[in-house]
Amino acid sequence: MKKQLALSAFVALSLGFAASAAAAPTTPCTADNQGAQEIVPFGAGGGALYMCLGPQWVLVGTCDAQDNCVLH
Repeated sequence: MKKQLALSAFVALSLGFAASAAAAPTTPCTADNQGAQEIVPFGAGGGALYMCLGPQWVLVGTCDAQDNCVLH
């Protein structure tokens, strides 16, 4: 159990570091899509989860290839 928890934490941290280098969504963040969420793929199946807030996309989490997401 402890080994699995440690591995999960390592994966979450790794995804977090990788997501910090991920590009923002290409869809414009406008008044029409406030609150919208998009996943920008990176690495081996993971993705950075962004939310349209105000005039810009904000990184709110990272996800692995199985759609397990960690919110920031």
